[in-house]
Amino acid sequence: MNDFVMVSLKDIAHSLTGPFGSLLHESDYVEIGTPMVTVEHLGIESFKLQNLPFVSEKDKVRLSKYILKEGDIVFSRVGSIDRCTYVTQNEDGWMFSGRCLRVRVNEKANARYLSFYFRLRYFKQMMLNISVGATMPSLNTKLLDGIQLYLPTLNKQIQVANLLTILDNKIILNNRINTELESMAKLLYDYWFVQFDFPDENGKPYKSSGGKMVFNQDLKREIPVGWEVGFLGSILKTSLGGTPSTKNKQYWENGEFQWLNSGEIANFPIITSELKITKDAIINSATKLMPKGTVTLSITRHIRPSILAIDACANQSVVGVYETEKIKSSYSYPLICNEVPKYMSLRTGAQQPHINKQTVDKTLMILPSKEILDKYYELANPTYEKININAFQNKELVGLRDWLLPMLMNGQVTVKEAEEKVNNFAMAAEPTAKYKTNQ
Repeated sequence: MNDFVMVSLKDIAHSLTGPFGSLLHESDYVEIGTPMVTVEHLGIESFKLQNLPFVSEKDKVRLSKYILKEGDIVFSRVGSIDRCTYVTQNEDGWMFSGRCLRVRVNEKANARYLSFYFRLRYFKQMMLNISVGATMPSLNTKLLDGIQLYLPTLNKQIQVANLLTILDNKIILNNRINTELESMAKLLYDYWFVQFDFPDENGKPYKSSGGKMVFNQDLKREIPVGWEVGFLGSILKTSLGGTPSTKNKQYWENGEFQWLNSGEIANFPIITSELKITKDAIINSATKLMPKGTVTLSITRHIRPSILAIDACANQSVVGVYETEKIKSSYSYPLICNEVPKYMSLRTGAQQPHINKQTVDKTLMILPSKEILDKYYELANPTYEKININAFQNKELVGLRDWLLPMLMNGQVTVKEAEEKVNNFAMAAEPTAKYKTNQ
């Protein structure tokens, strides 16, 4: 511990607030240009890429002081002020918005180490404690510069950062693989069941090779001869979740069943929940225990589908679509994903725009022949199984990283001891039967 010294952030870094609205308006954003990260894009291991706004080359030159460099750390300035993201080589040259603060570390400290330091639970709590604002916590450069940090030598910072980065990089890689696997699975579904170019008896694309089609009045389009169309709610079992009484502690304390809020449906696949409930909570509320393999759909505000890789309950803003012997989630999930734009257009309610379970039940669903579905499952199911395996591995990686993080930062665990634990995890990280889905 003698290697640790106390420093102020201003001694080892320079902080800067992003461009305020007077410098860059929302109307200035363009379709193609330089990405501009804002609060919603601050992830733990990396930036979230959904709905990134872009600025023009002219504005980039005009606001060049707000260009990010590899090694910068971007904080949320308002709201979730304990959230920050490290800028990698992939984001070098991007920009940050007025709702963010940038920290640029000098040669006296290691930027990657600081990005991990900023994830410590006690540091996050300190950030909340020093924030200003009665209703919405906020930060400024003066508050940020005055933060006191307890740091080891620069050499030790580099060693710790390198080790933790190995875990982060594996998590990021698994996430990227899963994104690609999901895209491949959806492409396969669209090719077979939207374009109807599944392999015919000669192995050629069915529709493109002149396969016989018939017009379906409900869908207002042609489908392969012999295929049927019906309402999703008549073909598959669906259920709406519920919330056990929050006034009854016996429903929530020492819970053994996962319980999801609608925001958690944004995770794909779903492998855990923040809260758990008891068996009595299920018996005495409207929530249902849905088996793994169930497709879940959040129906309030953002309409988002996912698949359960665990048994779980959910709140009343989530609809569950169950698997059957014939219709697996690898078929119903991409089908529902394709329906999301339609669901969004059917939302009602000014304060909480939503759809209801009946909207989902009335979704028109094509029923291919069992022979075609079986061939499809042979290709699609292993892909979804691999996605689940990667997701569960990431859960263990995050657990290991978050356990090592404070231990390394306060010197309770040496770098050598941590390396042994990481190596042991890598050796034991082979896919296991407990992560395989029942397809």
